[in-house]
Amino acid sequence: MDAKTQKYDRQLRLWGSGGQQALESAHILLINASAVGCEILKNLVLPGIGQFTVIDQRTVTQSDIGSNFFLDSDSLGKSRAERAAELLGELNEDVSGHWVAKDILFALTEDPSFLSQFSMVIATDITRQIAEKVSSLCWTNQYAIPFVWVKTVGLLGTARVILPEHVIVETHPDNVADIRIDTPFPELSNYAKSFDFNTQDTLEFGHIPYVAILLKYMEEWKQEHDGKIPGTYAEKNQLKANIRSGMRSGDDENFDEAINSVLRSCQPTVVPSAIKAIFSDPKCETLTPESSNFWILARAVRDFVNDHGKSGGLLPLSGTIPDMKAQTDSYVTLQSIYKTKAKQDVQEVSKLVDTVLESLGLAPGSIASEEIETFCKYSAFLKVIRYRSLEDEYTQPKTKQIASWLSEEDSVFAHYVLLRASDSFFDDHGRYPGESNDWEEDVDHLHANVATLLQSWGIDTDVISKDLTHEICRFGRGAIHNIASFMGGVASQEVIKLITHQYIPMDNTFIFDGARSVSAVFAV
Repeated sequence: MDAKTQKYDRQLRLWGSGGQQALESAHILLINASAVGCEILKNLVLPGIGQFTVIDQRTVTQSDIGSNFFLDSDSLGKSRAERAAELLGELNEDVSGHWVAKDILFALTEDPSFLSQFSMVIATDITRQIAEKVSSLCWTNQYAIPFVWVKTVGLLGTARVILPEHVIVETHPDNVADIRIDTPFPELSNYAKSFDFNTQDTLEFGHIPYVAILLKYMEEWKQEHDGKIPGTYAEKNQLKANIRSGMRSGDDENFDEAINSVLRSCQPTVVPSAIKAIFSDPKCETLTPESSNFWILARAVRDFVNDHGKSGGLLPLSGTIPDMKAQTDSYVTLQSIYKTKAKQDVQEVSKLVDTVLESLGLAPGSIASEEIETFCKYSAFLKVIRYRSLEDEYTQPKTKQIASWLSEEDSVFAHYVLLRASDSFFDDHGRYPGESNDWEEDVDHLHANVATLLQSWGIDTDVISKDLTHEICRFGRGAIHNIASFMGGVASQEVIKLITHQYIPMDNTFIFDGARSVSAVFAV
C-alpha cells in the first residue's frame, strides 16, 4: 500500500479511487473566510482537495478570533484571506492554498471570467445581491459551476445548492445485487439444474446456494402457472410454502435464505420508471458533440435495452450477488456466471458507445472502459437532479408548497422566511437586524418585512410568531462556532457529493435550528 493510499484509506472505502481523483482535481473558491467558511474548507482540505482559493477583502477582527477556530490572536489586523489560507493549508501538505485580498465584486469587475478557473464556488457571509450576482455567473458559465451558499445567524444555519443539472452514476444504493430469478439467462438456469436436490449428502444439500433453490421452485411454479411468476401476496406465500416443503430440517439455512428472498425475487425485473425518464430526456434523445459522458452512456444503454435480442429489454446486469450459505466452489462458480454475463453486457454497451461517439464526430474509445463498466453496473440507480436557480426561487416562488411547509407544526421553514426578510431589512437599512446598538428597535421593522414577504405569497402573516423575529434580532447576525462547525460539516459533505458525483446531494435548501436541534431539506 503506497503512502497516499494509506493516508486516505478510510475515505477511499467510501468513494474509491475515482472519487479521490475527482477531489484531487478540484479547485474550490471560498468567498469570505468566516467561521463557517473555514469549517467547510477544513473538511475539504483534510480529505485532499487539489486546490483552494480564499477571497476576502477584510482584515481579522477580535470578533473573528472569538468565533473562528482557524484565526488566532497573531492574526489580528492581518488579511483574513491570507491568514485563513495559511492556517488551513497546514492541515494537509498535499493541498495547495491561495488567497486574494479583494472584494468578490471588485474581482469580478476586474476579470469577468474570474470564476471560470474554479470547479466549485462556496460563499459565506455575503448579501443577497452578491449571491444573486455570483449565482448567475456560475449558472450561465459554460461549465455550469456548482455554487453553494451557506449562512449562519446565531443558532440558525442554512445551505443552498445551486446549479442547473447534477448527474450521479454511483448513487451507492444499499443493494446493487441483480439476481434475476424471474428472468434467468441460460447459463444461470443451467447452473441451477446442476444441483442434485435428492442427494443424501446432508452437507451438500445444506449448501445448495439459495439462488439455485429459488430458480428451481420458481421454474416449477411458472410451469404450473402459464409461465407467470407469483403476483399476489397469497401466491408469494404459496411459493414460500413450496420451498419450505423441500427442507429436510430446521437447520437448512440455505432454504431459509431462499424463503426470505421470495418477496424481492417476485418483483418483476424491469427498467425502473426513473431510468425510463432518463432515457426519454431530451438530453438523451438529442446528443451533440458537447454532450457529457453521462448522456452519451445513457443513450448507449437505452439502445442496448431496446435491442431485445441482446438485452431481453433489460438493463445491463450489475454482476454483483449477495452473500449466501454455500460451499466455496459453488459460490465462486455462481459469482463467475453473473460476472461473465455482466462483462458480456458491458461489451455490447461499449460497442454502442463507440457507435454513438462516431455519430457525433468523436473518437471511438474516448470514454474509458472503466467508466462504461461503472455506468452499466449502476444503470438501475442513475440519478439526475435539476435544481432551481436563485432567480427562479425569488421571482417564481412555490407559494402553495411554502404555505404547506409553514402550516406544519414547529416547521423549521419559518426560519427561511425570517432570513429572507432579513435580506429585505438589509436592503432598507444597509445593515442586518440586530446590528445596531439597540437591537430591540429592529424587531418591529423586521416583522414588517416578514409580513410584506408573506403577503406577496398570499399567506396569512400570523404564521410567523413575533417571538421568532425577536430571536433573529437578538442574534444580531453573530456567528457561534459550534453552529459554524455543524454547518461546515453539512455543507462540505454536500460539496464532496457534488465534486465526486457520488451519493445523492440535497435538493436544494438545508435549514438547521440549533436551539431545537432540528433540520430539514426543502426544494424551494
